[in-house]
Amino acid sequence: MDLPGLVRTLSLLLALLLLGSARALRNASQKTFKIDYSRNCFLKDGQPFRYISGSIHYFRVPRFYWQDRLLKMRMAGLNAIQVYVPWNFHEPQPGQYQFSDDRDVEHFIQLAHELGLLVILRPGPYICAEWEMGGLPAWLLEKEDIVLRSSDPDYLAAVDKWLEVILPKMKPLLYENGGPIITVQVENEYGSYFSCDYDYLRFLQKRFHYHLGNDVVLFTTDGENEKLMHCGALQGLYATVDFGPGWCL
Repeated sequence: MDLPGLVRTLSLLLALLLLGSARALRNASQKTFKIDYSRNCFLKDGQPFRYISGSIHYFRVPRFYWQDRLLKMRMAGLNAIQVYVPWNFHEPQPGQYQFSDDRDVEHFIQLAHELGLLVILRPGPYICAEWEMGGLPAWLLEKEDIVLRSSDPDYLAAVDKWLEVILPKMKPLLYENGGPIITVQVENEYGSYFSCDYDYLRFLQKRFHYHLGNDVVLFTTDGENEKLMHCGALQGLYATVDFGPGWCL
């Protein structure tokens, strides 16, 4: 091949590479997960989408079995999983954070992603999950007058420090950033706590948006009861309900 021909060939290859890169960037920018209220559906990358999820507690399963359990969930027909993050599992003492081995939640979520599972993240700070103090660290009680799950300044200060640690770890794993996390729950069944501290929920909403961005879909979950929904939901957050099998229609 003569020099001019070689130059033309290289130019063509370069153009194809640049075109491929541009398409890749465009496809990455199109990764979105939203709620279309007018059509009553979720939109994944602009298309109507339905997820079928199951809950799995990585903190109750040794890391060695994570891939096996997730694979079995995928083979059972699920396309998403719900994941709680227990605060006290990762910060057993104030300022002592543990995210390795059986506590490596980022690795767990990446495994789900590799297996084609989307993730519904439920980071609390209160999660219930039949877990000690619902995931709240026992060391919070060292301050005798602290009011948990409220806008008490001491409680909010501790929550804020925790969110500054856990949420930045989750941001790269959001669907819009190429990860599997499609929605994020704020608190958990707060209406069942029989407290209507909206300042607390607004605080969480602002901090979640601050750390995760304004495009993330945030939601609340409460029992199928008007009073529970009234106290647990918040304007601007997608309100959902959970229920026992005896309540199914």
